[in-house]
Amino acid sequence: MTESEKSKRPEKGWNEYGILVLKELERLNDNFESLRKDMDEKFKQINDKIVIINSIEKSVLETENWVEKVNDIWSPTQMKEAKDELYNQKNKWTATVAIFTFIQIIITILIALKGKIF
Repeated sequence: MTESEKSKRPEKGWNEYGILVLKELERLNDNFESLRKDMDEKFKQINDKIVIINSIEKSVLETENWVEKVNDIWSPTQMKEAKDELYNQKNKWTATVAIFTFIQIIITILIALKGKIF
């Protein structure tokens, strides 16, 4: 090997090494950019969920305040008594309609039998 060949050979090796290092840096940069985009997307999703949770929390607090105000005006015991009274009235109406329907059926049968007998 001549002196000029020896001097060219290390340069060629360093150039190839430099190119490999540059490609590796570009690959790492691409991976970093991809990771950053993924993290940005995840942070956005987390922030969106936090906003939803905060709105739900606000709604729960408003409902809690409303319940407290209603309980100040109308106690749960009074609500239960009123509900029970409504169900009792409903059951009475149901029984009344059932009896009325039964009487109509009996009258219809008697009229039908009266028509056949006479």
